[in-house]
Amino acid sequence: MERTALSDEELVTRARGGNRDAFGALVLRYERHAILIAEGILGNWELAKDASQNAFAKAYFALKKFREDSKFKTWFFRIVMNEAKDVYRKEKSRGRFKMWSSEETEEGEEKSILELIPSETESPRELFEARELKNQLERAISQLPDRLRQVFVLRYLNGLSIREISESLGIAIGTVKAHLAQGVHKLKEFLSPVVAEAQGKSNLRR
Repeated sequence: MERTALSDEELVTRARGGNRDAFGALVLRYERHAILIAEGILGNWELAKDASQNAFAKAYFALKKFREDSKFKTWFFRIVMNEAKDVYRKEKSRGRFKMWSSEETEEGEEKSILELIPSETESPRELFEARELKNQLERAISQLPDRLRQVFVLRYLNGLSIREISESLGIAIGTVKAHLAQGVHKLKEFLSPVVAEAQGKSNLRR
């Protein structure tokens, strides 16, 4: 299915009228975002894909309950997060968790999650060109407390605004800002020795 220039509101209206192609366009638009959000909670790529698919199915059957004064994006992202949390609880109880796994390419090689981050401007890939730094950042993100990690993923890996994060998580804007500040501070603490080491290596090569 080709991407469409129709707004979320127009696609939702058509989907509620029984147009499956319209909902398919919404899936195309938010599939990668949904997987990344679920990945931020689950730390496992395959489980994140399953959770995002389940979230789309639930969203489709719940469209008639969707309030049109809300944004589809934030409404849907709440469904994704709730589904990912359900999967997390089930998998944790089974003792089957492998945290923060990478996706495999068709050749069987691991691909950094940071390579998959959607961005229309400067990407984390450009900011962390060294693969070692990418791996360190992924580990740092995985060690953030649950809520800080969720806020960080929504803001910096999915590009949501402060208000959209507030609506998605059902928390105050001030709380979102505080979580972001704490998350960034913790990541800086974790990464500062790594960055310093990388800079030292760079200076030696000059």
